[in-house]
Amino acid sequence: MSSFIATVFPTDTLLRALREMERHQVRMLGVVGEGGGLLGLVSEAHILAAWQVDPLASVSEVMARVKPPPRERPRLRLLKFQLRLPRLRRKERAPPAPVGRE
Repeated sequence: MSSFIATVFPTDTLLRALREMERHQVRMLGVVGEGGGLLGLVSEAHILAAWQVDPLASVSEVMARVKPPPRERPRLRLLKFQLRLPRLRRKERAPPAPVGRE
């Protein structure tokens, strides 16, 4: 299995997509956006089904769209903090006064 994937843009025509399939000897192409992200797939069957209507139609009209990956739920990060209170100095206590008997 190779890591190469033949691709077309959604604005390319069905004719161009079919030529790319012939050129790379594949039956399916990835459809990518301007940023290079995968938007969908177009197969030879998609193209041939739409060919009778308009061979110059854009790939975006017949491609199978790929669901975007689910966004990861942001993990709640517990903020680590340390409560710093000033140390209270103990007051020097005088010894308790003796309870005297009178």
